[in-house]
Amino acid sequence: MSQFPASIVRHLTVAQGLSVAGSTVDLTLTGIVGTRMAPASALATVPFSVIFLVAGLSTFGVSRAISRFGHRRVFVGISCAALLSGCVSAAGIQSGRFWLFCVGTALIGIYQAGAGYYRYLAADAVPAARARAVSSVLGGGLVAAIVGPFLATWLRGLTATPYVGSYLLVAVLGVAAMIWNSRLPQVATPTSSRGPSAQAQPARQAAQLWRQPQLLAGVASAALAAATMMTMMTAGPILGITAGRTAGEAAFAVQLHMIGMYAPGFLVARLLSRVGERVVALAGCAVIIVAGVAAAGSTALLAYLVAMFAVGVGWNLAYGGGSSLIAGSYRGAERGRVQPIAEVVILAAQVGGSFSAVAFTTVSGWHSLGWGCLAAAAVVGCVLVTARVRMGGQEETAVTG
Repeated sequence: MSQFPASIVRHLTVAQGLSVAGSTVDLTLTGIVGTRMAPASALATVPFSVIFLVAGLSTFGVSRAISRFGHRRVFVGISCAALLSGCVSAAGIQSGRFWLFCVGTALIGIYQAGAGYYRYLAADAVPAARARAVSSVLGGGLVAAIVGPFLATWLRGLTATPYVGSYLLVAVLGVAAMIWNSRLPQVATPTSSRGPSAQAQPARQAAQLWRQPQLLAGVASAALAAATMMTMMTAGPILGITAGRTAGEAAFAVQLHMIGMYAPGFLVARLLSRVGERVVALAGCAVIIVAGVAAAGSTALLAYLVAMFAVGVGWNLAYGGGSSLIAGSYRGAERGRVQPIAEVVILAAQVGGSFSAVAFTTVSGWHSLGWGCLAAAAVVGCVLVTARVRMGGQEETAVTG
C-alpha cells in the first residue's frame, strides 16, 4: 500500500467516525422523539423509517454525482445534508412540528447514503489490499459508536425543550465532516478493481455484471449483515426486557453489539486481508450462526450478551468482506452500474430487518429471532461456498499482496 492511498484510507476512517457519530444520534433518539411528537401512534415510526427510505432513494444520485463532480465535492455535500438535518430536526422539535422533524430525519438519509461510498473509495484506492482498507474504514466508527449515544442522551436536557441539543450535535458533527472532507486528497482511483490487465477492457452490460458469482455473493453477504444487525439492534433490547433482563442489561447489550460492529476493523484488518475477502465474509456468517445458536438456545443473561455481541462482530466481517467482494467485481467504468444497485439492495435488507423486528417483538419472540439469524447466515454461507466453486479462487489471489 503506497503512502498516498494509505493517507486516503486514514482520512476516510476519520470521516466514517464522524458519520457514525452523527447517525447514532438519530438511531438512538428518533424513535423516542417520534413517539413524543407524532399526532397519532401509528405515525410514531415515520421519522425513523424515512431515514432509510431517503437513503435508498438517494444512492443513485450520489453515485452519479461522484462520477460528475468527484468524491471530495460529494462528500462535502453530504456533510452539508447532515448540518441541515441537525438544524431542521432541532427546529421541528423546538416548534412542535412533527412534519418538520420528519424532514430533518429524512436529510440524514442523504448523509448515510453518501457515507456508504467511503468504503468503496477505500477499496478502489488500494485494490491490492481492499479487504484491509474496507475493514480499516469500518473500524473508524468504534469510538463514535460508543460515545455517540451517551452524548446524545446527555445533551437532551441542554435546552428548555428536551432533545433539541441532541440534534444540534448532529449539525456540529456535520460541520466537522464538511471541514474534514474538504481536505480529502484528490486522487484518481484505478480504473479497475481487478488490476491493470482489466483497465483497457470495455465496460460490460449490467446483465453480464450481475451474473458474476463474486458480485452476487458480496451483495448477499453485505445484505445479511445489514438485515441481522438491524433486526437484533431493534428487537434485541425489547425482547431482552421481555425475557427478564433489566433496562441496564439491555443497554449494556446494545453497547456490546456496537463494539462488536466496529472493533474488528482495527483488530483483524491485516490478518483478514491475507486470507481473502470470501473467507472474511464466511467468518461473518459463522459468527452470526453462533449468535443465532445462543439466542435460540437460551434467554439467560450470558446467552443474551453473546448473541448481541456476536451479531455485531458478524456484521463487521460479513459487511466488510461482502463490500470488498463487490468492489472487486467491476471495472472503473462500471462503478455506476454496480455500486448504487448494491447499496439499494443492502439498504432494503436493512429496512426489511427493521420491519421483521416488529414481528419478532410482537409475535415470535427471542428464540425465533435466533433461529431466523441462524437460518439466514447458513443460506448466505452456502452462497459464498458455491461462489468459491464457480469463481475458481480468483478473489483470494486478488487481495493478497
